[in-house]
Amino acid sequence: MNEDGTHDTALRSVAGLAGAIVSAAIPPFLVGALAPRIALSIPFDTGDVGIAMAGFYLVSGALSPAGGRVVHRLGPTAALRWAGGLGTLGLAAIAAASSPVQVIVLLALLGVPNAVIQPSCNEVLSRLPSSRIRAVSFGVVQASIPVATLIAGVLLAVASYGIGWRWTLLGVAALTAVAQLPIPNLRDTGALSGIQPAPRRRSTSAAEGPARGLLGVLVAAGFLASAAVTSLPSFAATTGHHVGLAPWVIAAAQMLGSVGSAIMRVVAPALTSRASPRRQLMAVALLQGTGMLGLVALAGGSSAGFVAGTITAFTFGWGFNGLFNLIVTDAHPGRIATATGLTQGGVFLGGMAGPLVFAAIAGSDRFGAAWLAMASFMCAALSATLLAARRTRSVTTAHAVVPAPLPGRQQPKGP
Repeated sequence: MNEDGTHDTALRSVAGLAGAIVSAAIPPFLVGALAPRIALSIPFDTGDVGIAMAGFYLVSGALSPAGGRVVHRLGPTAALRWAGGLGTLGLAAIAAASSPVQVIVLLALLGVPNAVIQPSCNEVLSRLPSSRIRAVSFGVVQASIPVATLIAGVLLAVASYGIGWRWTLLGVAALTAVAQLPIPNLRDTGALSGIQPAPRRRSTSAAEGPARGLLGVLVAAGFLASAAVTSLPSFAATTGHHVGLAPWVIAAAQMLGSVGSAIMRVVAPALTSRASPRRQLMAVALLQGTGMLGLVALAGGSSAGFVAGTITAFTFGWGFNGLFNLIVTDAHPGRIATATGLTQGGVFLGGMAGPLVFAAIAGSDRFGAAWLAMASFMCAALSATLLAARRTRSVTTAHAVVPAPLPGRQQPKGP
C-alpha cells in the first residue's frame, strides 16, 4: 500500500475509534454535568454522584485487563458495534430512570463497553508505521475523552435553559448511534489492514524485570493522576453551583477546559514523539504539576479561582493521557494489550477512588477541602512519574531497538 493509502486507512481507523471512545466514555461525564438538573426530578445528591462515578470506573477497571482479549476474539468491528450499541441503550435507560439506584446501576453497567474499547484502541494504534503518525493518533483518540466532557458542558447549558435532562440524555443516545456509522470501515482482520507493525523493541530476559518494575510505577502514576482529575467532570458543575455561578459560566469553563485538554492530548505526544522515554515522562510530570496548581485554585472557593482552576486543571492535569499511553506501548512492545490493560485498569480504578474520596470529604459544603485532597493525589502522581523517569534508564539499556531487517539475518515474523 502506498503512503497516501496508508494515511487514509489510518485516518478512517482513528475516526472510527474516536467515535467509539466518545460513546463509551461520555455517560459518567454527562451524568456528572447534569447532576444539578437531575436532582430537581429525583433525589440525586453529591453522594449519589460519587457512587455512580465509582461504579462506572470500578467495572471499567476490573474488566480492562481482559478487554484486549475480548476484542481479539470478537474482532474490532463486532466489538466496537457491540460497545457502541450498549452505550446507546444505557443512556436511553438512564433517561427513563426514576430513582438514584437506577442511575447508579445503569452507569455501572456502562463500564463494560468502556473496558473493552480502551486496550483494543492502543493495540490497533501501535501498528501505525511512523512514530509521528503513531504519536498524533494516540493523542487524537485520547482527545475524544475531553471532547465527551465538552459535549457534556454544552448539553448542561441546553438542559438548563431548554429541553430538560431526560430529553438531553435521549438526544445524546441518538448521537452515539450515529457515531457508530464509521465503524463498518474497520475490518475484522484488523482496523489497519495493509499497515505493517511499527518498529518494535526486542526485549531480552534481562529486560523483563526492569520493565515489570517500570510498569508497576506507571500503573501507580495512572491511578493517582486519574483519582485527582476524574472529579473535574464529575463535580465541577456542582462546585460552580455551590460558588454561586450562573450555569452558562460553569458550562463555558468546562467547555474551555475540555478544548484545552483535547488540544494538549494531541500536542504533547506530537512534540515529544522523537524524545527519549525519560524526557517524555518529564513532560508528563510537567503537565501534572501544572494541573495540580489548577486543582489548588479550585479549592479557593472564589469565582475567578473556579474559572481559572477549572481551565488549568482540565488542560494540563487531564491533558497528559495521550503521551502517557504512547510511553506505555513503547516500553512494552511485546505485550501492548496486557500492559495498557493494566495501566488503563489503574486509571479506571483511580477514576473510581477519586469521586468517592471527593464526595466523602465535600459533603454539602466542604468543596475546598475536597479539591485540596485531589491536588494531593496529583502531587503523588507527579512523584510516581518522576520515579518512572528514573527507572526508564534500566529498561532502555536492556532493550535493543530494531529499526530495520539486518543483512544476512532472518527477522521474526510480525503478528
